[in-house]
Amino acid sequence: PIMTFNPANLSMLLWKGDSSKPRQPITELKCNKPMANEKKDSFYFRDKLIPEHVGKYTIQFSLCVDKKEVLLSSQITIKVVASLPVKLGPLRQPTTPVVSNSSDISSRILVKDMTLVIKDSFGNPAGQELSGKVVVSIGCPDGESSRCLPLFEDKTSSFQINLEEGRAHISRLVIMENSPGENGSRYNLIFKPKGLNLTTSLLPFELLFHFYNDAENQRRMSELSRKRDELKNSIEKYDAMCSTFCELRKGLTTQLQDIAEKETTLRVEMSKRNLDISHPLPSSDIDKLIRDKTIEAETIERVPRRKFSVTNKFGGPDVLGMVGHLALILEDDAARVISWHLVGDMDCIITRTTEAAQRIYRDTRGVQQVMALDSILVPPGKRPLPHIRNGRALFNPVGNPVYAQDLLIYSGDHQSCDLVFKNFLGFTILMDDLTSATNYRKALVENRIHCPTILTREGDRVSARGKFGGAQNKAPPIVRLRVFGAPLPQHYHTLKEQLDLLEKYKSIRLKMEQVEKAHDECIMEEVSPKRLQERQKVEEMKKEFEEIERQLASVRLGKRGPENPGEPSGIQTKRPRQKSTDLLPDF
Repeated sequence: PIMTFNPANLSMLLWKGDSSKPRQPITELKCNKPMANEKKDSFYFRDKLIPEHVGKYTIQFSLCVDKKEVLLSSQITIKVVASLPVKLGPLRQPTTPVVSNSSDISSRILVKDMTLVIKDSFGNPAGQELSGKVVVSIGCPDGESSRCLPLFEDKTSSFQINLEEGRAHISRLVIMENSPGENGSRYNLIFKPKGLNLTTSLLPFELLFHFYNDAENQRRMSELSRKRDELKNSIEKYDAMCSTFCELRKGLTTQLQDIAEKETTLRVEMSKRNLDISHPLPSSDIDKLIRDKTIEAETIERVPRRKFSVTNKFGGPDVLGMVGHLALILEDDAARVISWHLVGDMDCIITRTTEAAQRIYRDTRGVQQVMALDSILVPPGKRPLPHIRNGRALFNPVGNPVYAQDLLIYSGDHQSCDLVFKNFLGFTILMDDLTSATNYRKALVENRIHCPTILTREGDRVSARGKFGGAQNKAPPIVRLRVFGAPLPQHYHTLKEQLDLLEKYKSIRLKMEQVEKAHDECIMEEVSPKRLQERQKVEEMKKEFEEIERQLASVRLGKRGPENPGEPSGIQTKRPRQKSTDLLPDF
């Protein structure tokens, strides 16, 4: 049954693409606990976040049976589509433009070959079915004002471009020659979608640019802006890496705490099963315990036990089984007398439906006796022994009376087996010996209470009519009977419970060791010389960034900057151009 597997060994694997072989990275998700109204023999995966990016993904379930064997389910391909459109944005983020109102058109280019698309909140293209217009205009950043705004070519303050199938392309966008505008000011290039027939407006895309009134100043400021963008990008990457690193360390710490709590809880549970582990054990010691317990359990399995000797040749979803196979009885004397009492029913095949019973009857030409569950009607629930009325005993019987059915240990569907044996045994009672059985019957009759059939552990039967004695009411020796099988001893089941707990404990300890190793490596990495050197380098980059920001701000405010505004401290604007990757520490 699926309940025998540890839920921790079941995973849902998710990777991008529809390839049959998993692609890195693979996301591993664990199952949830069943809710109150859910079946306990199933595993449930719920409240799992779908990937943020659109595309095809593959799901596969993995069950780790043991160290070597892993069962994989068939693969399920899903398609993640975009959410509702919320904004307009570029396919690739452009750099901050720096323009001047010179006659050289290359100095007046705001954007070149830029494609705008409608996106959802995760940045996925989301408006392929939408068409309309994009209004392009120039404005001031929030909190800033300007008496004059730059103009586009043809001396226009705004214009429209077509937006088709959720995207708009701009080949080139320039300001006019001798355009108005304040020297050193910042402006926003605003792209606002319209005419899309949506219930809510989309957020426009805004691109900040710098404006200067001479080419030389533009060149210097362009170099500063480029350098600032590269520094900003490098610093943001480092900060993002630090944030990820910090989250990883916090996550590992939380995992250690959770695993430690689970380990403590499991050790308490193990102590209740006579597995006293006072302190955490290494995996090797746990493996030895598991091997010893497994050998002991296998030894018990090999010990000969009483078994029902008739082979069941009938199977299928509509066949419950043969009566003799549906139950086990622990005690030999009880197994002997109950099996003898049901001697004519022991090889009867129980089916779930009358149709299945009729089919077996036809196939065997009436030789095989059958009985269908849907043709059985028995009183529901349980009733107390006959000498008990309203919760009180009318007399104190000797001989330990007990319903015979209560001695059966069902090996299959409990509810169906209970129905079968309630039909066969009814309220048959089992007692120690014939004397106590006849005295019990006499006391019931004196109290005007009906007495059912009584069996005794010595092999006698007192019928519901009171008849006893004779060969027909005495069970033969057990060796001459086809009897119910014997269950494995309780110690075996205790061993299996201990093995299950040890496997769980081993899984927890392995996880603990893995997380502890990752946590220690994380701490060591955080204080490593390489990491300290990177932090120092980024601090220098931040100072350099702040200096460039001050110089750009001084130009915007019309203040005199350093003696050479194109060369802030530590920056040479005419040195060979660096890439942003040259500025970024080797993370």
